[in-house]
Amino acid sequence: MELLLSDEQKLLRDSAATLVERSAGPKRARELRDNSEETDRAAWKDVAEAGWLGILAGEGSGGLGLGMTELALVIEQAGCGLMAAPIAAAAVAARALGESDSPKLRDEIAPAIIAGDLIVAAALQEQRQGVDLDNITTGAAADGTGLRLTGSKIFIRNPGAVDGYLVNATGLEGPVLCYVTRDADGVSMEITANNIDGGATGALYLNNVAVGQEDILAGPNRAPGMTDDIHDKMLLGLGAELLGVMEQALDTTVEYLKVREQFDRPIGSFQALQHRAVNNYVEVETTRSLLYQVCAAADDGRGSSAMASAVKAKASGAALSVTKSAIQMHGGIGFTDEHDIGLHLKRAMALSAAYGNEAAHRTRYARLSDA
Repeated sequence: MELLLSDEQKLLRDSAATLVERSAGPKRARELRDNSEETDRAAWKDVAEAGWLGILAGEGSGGLGLGMTELALVIEQAGCGLMAAPIAAAAVAARALGESDSPKLRDEIAPAIIAGDLIVAAALQEQRQGVDLDNITTGAAADGTGLRLTGSKIFIRNPGAVDGYLVNATGLEGPVLCYVTRDADGVSMEITANNIDGGATGALYLNNVAVGQEDILAGPNRAPGMTDDIHDKMLLGLGAELLGVMEQALDTTVEYLKVREQFDRPIGSFQALQHRAVNNYVEVETTRSLLYQVCAAADDGRGSSAMASAVKAKASGAALSVTKSAIQMHGGIGFTDEHDIGLHLKRAMALSAAYGNEAAHRTRYARLSDA
């Protein structure tokens, strides 16, 4: 499918590419990795000023009121530049908080996220095997007009940079979705893994954490739908970032094939490498087609969790295939840490595993499609 963009969407994509070229790139990715930084705070300021964090949020919260297609366009460019910034997590959280039942969350917290003053991420997953959000064991006990949360959440990305969490739990009256600050009494975070790309993954522990009525996004009527929507949009955001990573890896490799010579000829003239480059191009473009078709469906109210999993499965597998191939086509230098191409493989490995790998989402897609 050819991606047909409006003039406004083209301008957004091009301005995003310019920002990423200025604020990110392989050199900056190395600096952050060596300094153990999970989020580039300087780039985060640029991202906030550009309005990316408010793309999904409504105008009442200070957002732009755009759709998932527009968010995917900027995240794709961020992936191209290996930008260390949880853009999708913050943008999705800003929208959810802006649509919450709480005036405090709508009028204070959502605008703070959009301005770049707070980083808020979803903490939804509890199962180590599987990617569904069923059988939630985090409990929400009544406490006056508020709640007390007890339980744990796993696979939190960039835990050192997050200021607050969107937490799903189960109470006596049904599921709820709450906002919990990092420094609240009873909240603790443990780094459970240092990722290959320099980021980290953590587990969130909640021990009788008090949540006031003003910090409850939604009760039993709205919480399931909001939680699924957050999860689906996070998967699409990861798909867009993976697309950017493999797209830049392919572009870098094609340029290398033009200048690297062997037997007095550019190696790009060798048919075997041409065929491999074409196969990689097909992987990139089929991923792009699926991603933006699903984003368009989501913007039109036709999105589904099955298709979000399809995007994550396709993007995870394609990104690993393309970046591994890029390493091989660079030859020996591609396997060294000094060359930038290895950074794309490492980012692809980290992102492909986030919120479930290719196999997990293929299984989920098949189950949801049959339901």
